[in-house]
Amino acid sequence: MINLQRSLLTLIIVISISACSQNYGKEYKLDKMHNVYYKGVDEAQAKKLAAYLKEQEYFQDSINSTVQLVKVKDTFNLNFVVDETKITPGYDEKFLLFGAFISESVFNKAPVTIQLTNDKLEPFKNLGYAKPLSGGEK
Repeated sequence: MINLQRSLLTLIIVISISACSQNYGKEYKLDKMHNVYYKGVDEAQAKKLAAYLKEQEYFQDSINSTVQLVKVKDTFNLNFVVDETKITPGYDEKFLLFGAFISESVFNKAPVTIQLTNDKLEPFKNLGYAKPLSGGEK
């Protein structure tokens, strides 16, 4: 009887802990300062995105950066962790333009949406679709 009670208590604790933890997705660490959480895609796509972000200097050596990639149907949702207090005029347009380049260079012109999030990946600004620059989706 005591073993059953201990087992139940252990089970309740494990369920409580897992229910409280955030599910950002699987994590791909480009290096110790830059990572991509991903859901609905494989690690190869997360790596390709991380490499592109590094190549375009979004992932800079002196700044910790996190991006979340979530694919829903045919759309890639990119959630960028940013400091809301540092957003300046024109920030939205720059992220949408960056998203357009990512659509073309990383996701073969597939639809991309952009959201700005806090460090817990909670969105505070949805920028919408970033259209590919050369027009049309494949």
